[in-house]
Amino acid sequence: MQRTSNIHGRAWVFGDNIDTDIIAPADTISFGLGDATEDTDVKVNAFRAIRPGFHKQVHAGDILVAGKNFGLGSHREPANKALVSLGFRAVIAESVARLFFRNAVAIGFYVFQVPGILDAVQEGDELDIDIEGSRLLNVTQNTGLALEQFSPLVRNIIDQGGILEALKSRLETSRKAQ
Repeated sequence: MQRTSNIHGRAWVFGDNIDTDIIAPADTISFGLGDATEDTDVKVNAFRAIRPGFHKQVHAGDILVAGKNFGLGSHREPANKALVSLGFRAVIAESVARLFFRNAVAIGFYVFQVPGILDAVQEGDELDIDIEGSRLLNVTQNTGLALEQFSPLVRNIIDQGGILEALKSRLETSRKAQ
């Protein structure tokens, strides 16, 4: 899979302690079916406790910006998938729960930790993430921030679309080598 080098989108700004129950309310998840009905229900109800109807406002390519402890809580993968189904391309937060980050990598979704991000971005700002250059440009404010680079392993998994796709690729390569 070809590596993504840039992500460009509009910022949606949230505060601290946005947990997985806010992102994907538990009553919308069947814990196992993962079918189209559940995907739609999770998308429609995402963030309903703090932003009812949010799914109607987000557009494909947008970027979620948050404060500290983003993704804390039960660490259900549907919370990560809800962000994808809403159209988000990435999350940039002051800090991210470790298991939320791991689930994001597992599904091939970019999550960056950037201390000070809430001071650098306002809702609606146009952002450009240069993944190769490890830079965030706030196009609206004409300011930039450094991003922490992913390890080669993490970057490879995300670029391949997640852990399952990376494993399929590895198995295919192994089969061809035999």
